[in-house]
Formats: sequence, C-alpha cells, structure tokens
Amino acid sequence: MVRPMRLLIDAEVLPETIDRLRALSVDLEVVDHSTDPAFDATTLADPEVEVIIGRRVPSDLTRVPSLRWLQVRSAGVNHLAADPPWRKGLLVTNARGVYAIPIAEYVTGMVLRVNQPAAWATGQAAHHWPDDEPVHVIVRDRTAVIVGYGSIGREVARQLSALGMRIVAVKARPEVRADTSFRVPGTGDPDGSIPDRIVGVEGLAEAARSADVLVLTMPLTDATRGLIDAEVVGALRPSAWLVNVARGALVVEPALLDALRGGRLAGAILDVFGQEPLPDDSPWWDAPNVIVTPHASGVIMRYFDDLAVENVRRYLASEPLLNQVDPERGY
Repeated sequence: MVRPMRLLIDAEVLPETIDRLRALSVDLEVVDHSTDPAFDATTLADPEVEVIIGRRVPSDLTRVPSLRWLQVRSAGVNHLAADPPWRKGLLVTNARGVYAIPIAEYVTGMVLRVNQPAAWATGQAAHHWPDDEPVHVIVRDRTAVIVGYGSIGREVARQLSALGMRIVAVKARPEVRADTSFRVPGTGDPDGSIPDRIVGVEGLAEAARSADVLVLTMPLTDATRGLIDAEVVGALRPSAWLVNVARGALVVEPALLDALRGGRLAGAILDVFGQEPLPDDSPWWDAPNVIVTPHASGVIMRYFDDLAVENVRRYLASEPLLNQVDPERGY
C-alpha cells in the first residue's frame, strides 16, 4: 500500500485553504500547524513529511529524509541565505507575485501623496483658508525608475504608467523581458512591454539621473547589498524621491541620510530598514522629508493561498512549479 504524501503547513492560511488542499487528492495528508504558535519547524523530526508550506526549513535535514520541497510565504529568501536549502537538494519556491498588488498600491499612493501641497494639511489643522491656492504637482509625464523588475516592480510599473508616468526599469538581466512568476490575472507586465527602457544594473546611476522617483523592488542578495550607494544617491536630482519597499540593506543608509540632511534629495519613503524593528533612537524617525512605515506595504496575504494550492496541484501532477528559486542567483 502506498502511503499518502505528507504536507505540513506552518504558515498562516485561510481555514478553507486547508479544505482546498485536502480536496486535491485522497493521497495527500495535510498536517496543519497554521494556528499553532508553539510549533517550530526548525526542530522538526518527521521521516515522512515531503512538503512544507511555511517560513523556515528544518535545521537538521537528516531528521526529515523525505523532504523534497519548501514553499515559503515570503517573496524574498534572504532569511535562508546563510544556509541555503537549495544547495542541499531541496526545491524552494517563494511567494513572488503574492505581494505585487498591495505593495504597488502603497507605492502609487505614496507617490501621489508626496506631490500634494503640505499647506493643505497644515491649513486644515489651523482652520485656515489660504489667500493663494497652493499648487500641487501632477505626476503625468514624470519619470519613475524601478530598480528590480520582478512581479512587484512590474505591477508598480503598470499602476504608475496608468497615471501617465514614464517607466525606466533596471534589472540584472535586461534581455529577459518575460515574467513567468505567479501573477493575478490582469496585473503586472508579463511581456515587459511597459518600460520605455530596460537597462542592466551597470546602468543604474545613469538611469537615476532621470528619476523623479526611484523605486526599489529588487531582492536582497550578496550582489545587491549596498547597491544604492553614495554614487547612486548622488546621481538623483534634488527634486527626486526614493521609495524602498524591498530590503533596507539594499541602501547604504548613511549616504541616503546625508543627502536628505543636506537638502540634496527631496525625500524618501521607507518601509524597510537595515535594522528592524526600527530602534527608538534611530535617526530615521526625525530625518527631514522621510515617511517611515513599519515594513507593512505587503502585509496582505490574500493571494498566497491561491499560489500554495496551485503549486501543490502542480507538484501532485509532476508539473513545473511556479516561483522556483534559482540556486545560482539566490532568488
């Protein structure tokens, strides 16, 4: 008798998602730890578990000899980079595409927000109707440079281009225009047709010179750590804004802070930082023209369940999985 394939869930999912998974096959055993705060996958010892949907991989793989695939709930996998499971023969898939819509809406909302006159808010607070009507800046015909053109960057491009902004994309392999990651229908830029230009990382500083807003959506790897350095920050115009919804360590933070304090940059919208949670005494709290949010731009998990169910269906059918992590590139 063939034993059922054991799938363990260590990620927050909707209750109906457990039912959807179990309905995929009578030969699938779903072990649900999604609501068990005491469960720790890193200490797991289970000789029969074959698939984990969760955050972490067991520390000792000899205690999970049947484990073949890990589906993580995050788009980034830099938290696994210290001891990469993909270098130990495990198939790892991430959650690219799951966060594209909420993060892109965050970026779009912030871009519109910072182009509204501050006098509107201060006037309302003071119960003051100004004599001269403050003029707000329209974003149409302005340029957004998007650093990282995966699922999130492509949805940012779709939304900002709908506002009439020009799009320049920066990506590690500019010749690869197509995106085959998980995508909500009608979103993103699957064929890479939206940008006016797509350039390689070596062209980042030059592209930054044209930016009215520089949006960071690139994954954090050894190659991208500190990518936004003093040269790139210095290439930005004094009227430009920087938006980081990727990882804090992409940015050389002292260089950015120095530019803001020196008035060489209009402002920054930062959802991620090199140290999180942000300490009480961090200079970012009071930095000039900085909007701080608590790594919250992508907290909506609405689409993760759909990805997980589809990938388990594919796994059972021996079809290629969506969002496979490239062992050579680390994302």
